[in-house]
Formats: sequence, structure tokens, C-alpha cells
Amino acid sequence: KLYDAEDGRFPYGTTQDYLNPVILVKLVQLGMAKDDILWEDLIERAESVAEINKSDHAAACLRSSIILSLIDEKLKSRDPRAKEFAAKCQTIPFLPFLSKPAGFSLHWKGSDFQPEVMFTANDLFTADHQDIVCLIEPILNENSHSFKGCGALSLAVKEFLGLLKKPAVNLVINQLEEVAKSFDGITLYQENITNACYKYLHEGMLQNESTKATIIEQLANCSSILVENVYVDPTKVSFHLNFDAAPYLYQLPNKYKNSFRELFESVGVRQAFTVEDFAVVLELINRERGTKQLTEDSFQLCRRIISEGIWGLIREKKQEFCEKKYGEILLPDTHLALLPAKSLCYNDCPWIKVKDTTIKYCHGDIPREVAVKLGAIPKRHKALERYASNICFTTLGTEFGQKEKLTSRIKSILNAYPSEKEMLKELPQNADDAKATEICFVFDPRQHPVDRIFDEKWAPLQGPALCVYNNQPFTEDDIRGIQNLGKGTKVGNPCKTGQYGIGFNSVYHVTDCPSFLSGNDILCIFDPHARYAPGSISTSPGRMFRDLDADFRTQFSDVLDLYLGDHFKLDNCTMFRFPLRNGDMAKVSEISSVPCSDRMVQNLLDKLHTDGAELLMFLNHMEKISICEIEKTTGALNVLYSVQGKITDGDRLKRKQFHASVIDSVTKKRQLSEIPVQQITYTMDTEDSEGNLTTWLICNRSGFSAMEKVSKSVVSAHKNEDITLFPRGGVAACIT
Repeated sequence: KLYDAEDGRFPYGTTQDYLNPVILVKLVQLGMAKDDILWEDLIERAESVAEINKSDHAAACLRSSIILSLIDEKLKSRDPRAKEFAAKCQTIPFLPFLSKPAGFSLHWKGSDFQPEVMFTANDLFTADHQDIVCLIEPILNENSHSFKGCGALSLAVKEFLGLLKKPAVNLVINQLEEVAKSFDGITLYQENITNACYKYLHEGMLQNESTKATIIEQLANCSSILVENVYVDPTKVSFHLNFDAAPYLYQLPNKYKNSFRELFESVGVRQAFTVEDFAVVLELINRERGTKQLTEDSFQLCRRIISEGIWGLIREKKQEFCEKKYGEILLPDTHLALLPAKSLCYNDCPWIKVKDTTIKYCHGDIPREVAVKLGAIPKRHKALERYASNICFTTLGTEFGQKEKLTSRIKSILNAYPSEKEMLKELPQNADDAKATEICFVFDPRQHPVDRIFDEKWAPLQGPALCVYNNQPFTEDDIRGIQNLGKGTKVGNPCKTGQYGIGFNSVYHVTDCPSFLSGNDILCIFDPHARYAPGSISTSPGRMFRDLDADFRTQFSDVLDLYLGDHFKLDNCTMFRFPLRNGDMAKVSEISSVPCSDRMVQNLLDKLHTDGAELLMFLNHMEKISICEIEKTTGALNVLYSVQGKITDGDRLKRKQFHASVIDSVTKKRQLSEIPVQQITYTMDTEDSEGNLTTWLICNRSGFSAMEKVSKSVVSAHKNEDITLFPRGGVAACIT
């Protein structure tokens, strides 16, 4: 069928003449072609296909298949002239294309042409590349001619016609973009095309850097990743996402993670989403809802994003964005609106009364931990705002605490006060300077309830503690002074032995968070780590609450019970509480890694038992020191030891006048030469709970009686206030 009869290429006649077999043999011997054809004739026949195709497409397909078979024969015989005609043959339109397969729902490129159209080899791709170009380029039909094809081609023929070419990367990218646009329900064809494109591009980028650059440039902003029956941008996909966040965020399917990881990493698929990504989705949802409530589906999506996405990252310490945008991440409220976290209150304590009716509450399905971490105010904290000072009002009470970088500084101070026993001297001296006449050290070994406390951060402080009571309240000056690390109210007032100066910090030997209740009306908490007190921050590491009314005492009863109001009259008095640093606290403490055990406290109290009487002798006001312990099971207060100092009214007056003279000299900032020499002598009887009675002769003296013997450098240093000490001393002798 290579030629028609009218082409005049066959012998004409009958078996009696030119069609006689003998005659035909002779004609072949004379040069007539048989079972072969010249390349020039093959080219001419290939060109004739287009003409015959105009009237008979089936005949054209048959002729095409014959031509290709003859080319194959020539190539098998290694015809040396083959290369001369390859280029020409590739430009002749004599090859049929493949029509759209049954059930193929996408736009098949071949459907853009009439079924009878013939193509050049340059315009076609073989079925080997069908899945990566069929939407962009026509495919060669290698079916038999009866199915309007040209028949199967050998590799040699395909190479001769240039059909072994690989599609350009841009072509495959166009195919991927086209399949993404044409999506209309997942089909096997579509999935195969998508997978084939990924495979081809993945292999290409691994082999060539310029190819990789092209792929990244064109796909980075293209919705080309098939996930959950939809094509999405790489920015919406990550390798790991353990909850459903569609249609905003997706996890890359496992089959792609394993097979084409480098491709997806290169175009922008990340390992995991960040808190910022989740926050952006919440903002998108909020914009889309407008003024309407969240639908149930939208609310559940927000809940998953917050509870599983954001909270999961916070637990992994990936919270930089949370810190930078503290309070701004959106949370759903009880009316299904999305609002900034800082504008919401978390109702974690139904029994607490908050009188502000404008407060909006975070939705209860959002975990308290994440809501508060993102900036929602716990209801407990909201209630605390009422007790803030009108002068220095802040979110959670008045800012209170030693306003320096405390943890490292305190650690160095403890080196100067290397023994926890220093606090046994400091606390009585502090109380004495506050004009207290009684001090009581109480060991409370109990674990207190944690139901009605400020929040869960406070819970570690509900354990065993050393409490110290004295019968004088704090003054406003003392409250200000105790916040100044290493200064206190003693600065410029050396007549005070130790009132809340640097020595007070010796309490950090046993605790990380000291506190005190003064006048039963002011609660102050030191929190150098900014870890335990509600709202404590590094720039103000502590909290103070004033005017503690019945609501406060009810709502935070488990906190106030720590200050032993059942055993001590706290009005016009002060109760310090030093919760012992336990093992868990010591592991994370920046002050001391040494836990404080019950045994350590017992040793302290034993030391106080031994030295208590001596401590009384050189104090100005103190007359009684007691040591007590709370019974762990019954809560009863047991007095373990007490010692009392007794002096006559006349001696008490002498001591008072001596103290007043010292204060007068200090207040007037007298120079050393101007300080009058004062000396008093008196007796003190000390009696303890064990029946020991001792009489002491005590002598106190101030001022220099022989100024000429005082070094000029000392005089100069005192004048320039380089030395703020006061010339004062005392001795005591046991006389009975």
C-alpha cells in the first residue's frame, strides 16, 4: 500500500507477459526494486501521506506504518545513508496522534485537533512521556493502523525520528500547572499525571543546578501540591502537621515525603508550621467571618489550631513569636468571636467574683495553659487587680520586688553571707530596728492545699516553710527600702543594725521566693526568678497586694493560710514566710542548686536555741525570742523554746535615751568630732523556757573620747560618706 496503481510504479500486464514470474525476476535483475526502496523514495512516500490523508485517513495510517517498517529494515541493515535523511524525515507530517483515552476527564491536548490531522515527529511525544505532557502536547499513536495508529515503533526508529527526546522542564511544569487548574474530582489519571510530573522534576533537579533553579522559581508560588484532593501553595504545606487544619494548612502526604523530599523542600514546603503561621490562619478566619459568629466547623478548626498547633509548639519551647506578639494572638470567646488574647479573661475559678460586667471570657474549650500563656488573664489575676495601689497600679497588683537583676547578684551576696545561720542574726536585728519587742521562728512542715491560690505557678510554694513573726508592721519606708537590693532603709542610718539591708538576702539560703504579710493587710512577694508570683516580670520581680478585703481572703484563702493567722494575731504585726527550696526548685534555681531540707531547718533552730539569749543583749527593743513548730498532721502550734530578757523600767529608759542620742547624731549627720560620748551600763535578766536564769551586765558606748587617736583617713572617709558606720560598741558579762 506504499503506492497506488495510478502511481505507475508497478509492472503492468498479465501472467503471459510482464507479470510472468520469470519476467519479474529478469526485471529485478535489471534493477527493478523489490522488498526495498531508496531513501529518496521513502521521503517522497512519507510526504504523500498528507495528500492521501485528505481523503482516506485509514489508508494514510496504513501507509505511515509501512514507511516506518521500511525505515526499521534499513536501520537494521545499518544503511550508511540513514543519517542523511533523518532530519528531513522528522519534519514531514506523516504520523498520527493519540486521541483522548476513555474516562479521561481533563483537557487532552490532542482534542484541540481534528482526528485526521497528521503531525511531524518534532511535534509529537511518545506514550512514554504521556503523563508529563499530554495536556500540553499531542502524543504519538502507536496502535495498529486499524485503530488509526502507525504501529509500534522500535527504539531505532524512534531515535531516527528524534522521538527519544525528553520534555523540557518548563513543559512539565506547564503540565503540572495545567492539571492543577483542571482539577474536577480526583481521578486515577490525574493522580498518575501529578505523580509523574513530581518524579520527572525531582530527578531533573537532582541532576542539574540550573534545572533546580528553574523549578524553584516557577513552583514556589504555584498551587501545585496535591494534598487531600486539592492543589495548594507550598506555603500551606509542611512535612509534619498532626491535626486537620484544612483548607488553610496541610500536611504533605507520606508518599511524597518519602519519594520527592528534596523537590518539596526546595519549592518551600517546611518541616513544620510556626506559631506565626497558626496566628495568621486565625486572623484569616476572623476576617472571613466578618461580624458573624464562628460556625461550629470554624470554631473547631480554631480550637485545633490553638490547642494542638500553638500549644504543641509552646510545649516544645518554640515560642519566640508568642513573646514578640504577647497578647495579640486571637482566641475565641464565649460568644464565638475571635479576640486578642490580652482582651480576654479565663474563667478558671467560678467561685471568684469579678464585678466588672464588661469582661469577655475565653471559650472554655481552649485549654487554660495555652490561653494564659498567650496573654489571656486568669480570673484569679483579674480579681487581684482590685487590690492594686491607686498610685502604682499595674495589671496584677503594684509592681514590687528588688529592682535589679537579682539572681546573679543574690548569688554573690550569699557568698558574702556563706552560712544560712546568718539569717538567725539578721532577722532579729531587722525586727529590732522596726522596734519589735518579740520575734518567733516557726517551722511549718505541712503541704498546704492548692485549690484557692493565685495560679498553678504558685503551687510549689505551698509546701514546707520557715515562718518568722514579729510584733511590728512594715512602714512605707521599709516597704520601699526592702526592694533596693543591698541598700534598704539603713542607708544613711547606721543606727539600724540590720533592718532590711543587704543581710536580709541571707534568707535566700533556704528559699527562692520569700514573702511577708504586714498588718494583715499588705502582702509582698519577692520573686527574683519572676517564676512564682502572679504577673511577676524580670524588671519588677515580685508583687504587692494591698487592702486585702473579705473577697480576697475567700478567693485566695489557701495563700493567706500560709501566714498562720490561726496561731498569731497579725494585725499591726509582720509574718515572713520562707518556703523551703525543694529538690525540683533547686534544679532550676539560678540562686542556689542546694535544696533546703527539714533537717537543715532543724539545725538552724537548734543554733537559735543555743544563741538566743546572747542575741537579746545587744538589741535595742527586742525582749523575747521563741522557736515553734507546727504539728504536721493536726496543725497545732508547739512552742519548742523561748527566751525572754527583762530589764527595769529605769534601765529601759536609759537604753531608750542612749538610742535616741545615736539617732540624733545620725539624723544631723554629725562629724566624728561632733558626736557626743555616751555610755550606759545596765543589767538584764534572761530566762528561758527550760528554767535557765542568767543575769548580765551590759555596757554600751558611742563616740570617740580621744579624737586625736583616730586616723585622719577615717575622719576624712566618714566626712565624705565613704564610711557610713557609726562609732558604737558594747560588751556584756555574765554576773550570775
